Amino acid sequence: MMASAFGWFGPLIDLSKASSHIGDFVQLLVFVHRSFPVQCKSSKREITRTDIEVGDDTTPYFLVSLWQKHMGSMVAAGDLVLLQNFKIAKYGDAVEARTVQWSSLISLVHPHHSLLSKAVEELVTGCRVGATTKDKLRRVIKWVQQSRSTICNIKLQSNQTQQIEHLPRNWTVLEEERPRDCFSLIEVSQLTTSCKAIVCASIGEIVPLHTARTLGDTKKEKVFISRRVYRTEDSKLMDDLICTGCQLCGSPLDSKFERSAVPLICWKSSTRRHSICSIYRPFMLYLWDESDYMPVLVKNRTAEILFGNMKAGRVYSAYKEEIHNQNLGPRNECKDNDASERPVINPRPSGEGLPSSNTLEVDKGLQSEEKHLPDKFNFYRVWLILLKMLLKQGKNSPLKFEIIVDPSLDIESGKFEMVSATMPCFGT
Repeated sequence: MMASAFGWFGPLIDLSKASSHIGDFVQLLVFVHRSFPVQCKSSKREITRTDIEVGDDTTPYFLVSLWQKHMGSMVAAGDLVLLQNFKIAKYGDAVEARTVQWSSLISLVHPHHSLLSKAVEELVTGCRVGATTKDKLRRVIKWVQQSRSTICNIKLQSNQTQQIEHLPRNWTVLEEERPRDCFSLIEVSQLTTSCKAIVCASIGEIVPLHTARTLGDTKKEKVFISRRVYRTEDSKLMDDLICTGCQLCGSPLDSKFERSAVPLICWKSSTRRHSICSIYRPFMLYLWDESDYMPVLVKNRTAEILFGNMKAGRVYSAYKEEIHNQNLGPRNECKDNDASERPVINPRPSGEGLPSSNTLEVDKGLQSEEKHLPDKFNFYRVWLILLKMLLKQGKNSPLKFEIIVDPSLDIESGKFEMVSATMPCFGT
């Protein structure tokens, strides 16, 4: 309970008359349907207010904004509250009440099951309020009790115990369907309904989706990554696996050929805007087991899982840096040779005015250690090693794949699309 230290600045009104008091201070006695926090941004910081949906015997639903943080924690759904010194405001066509510095809130009936388990007069007698407020309280309590099936979702049995009454919904709750456990790839390929499937299979090949660069390379075997990953002279490998695109939906946006097929909006973004950065280019991951082989579509997010949670941006940045250092290699070597030929002068002299033998040994040890320590972690090299290991055909244990199956799509559009890949745990 929070009493007002300022007194009443306006009349106690029905919610139906709120539109006649725009800009005025009023008192409201209402039933709380629900409350929810709302984040707002001011010029300097973020503010969280609490909006409560209330009603009375004249208007079933009305919005009230609580800007005081402590006041929002005092309200619970199902309470009967007295709102003191609230200001009526209008925004467009909507009328609402909001707090000011001297607003206060008093909880009259709490918890909400008291509304149904006690008589009206018993509830009114226990509230220390004036005669006008008690009269309004009676009317609101009667309204709540008469409309309890639609307001409280609570009903009383003959023994006065309460039960939750679930009203029929006018929407469908989408429950996540458990993935189907399939014993083989051929079982997955024969599914005729959209679902998720889990299957153990081995990785056979990676083939990037058709781009302007790879349309004529099939005969030359340039589309098969396993044939190219060991070629040091293959400078286009990174460009075929990493591109510029949307990190959310995985759509590539780095060429006219691909951009024409990419939707203008991103359905995985709340703002419907593409989030542009370096991503893994969509590719087909060919899986195999003893029964069959299957091409599975892999997009950016799932490619990150497959490649040890390494993001494409880090891999590509490390690759470009390595290429840059290779181009500057001869110059750097000359500089290093010049530096190594110069004598190392230690400012701390020994007793004879020359560097001591102990100091020279320490300096040599530090120099040798620095030569063996890398400047920073090379994501490109680690990614390349992992890619080679994944494509060791016939030498790897099978992985456990979760796959989305959509029979209405073709193969390259995502009839089978990878969701995750993990190491299977077989019972003994």
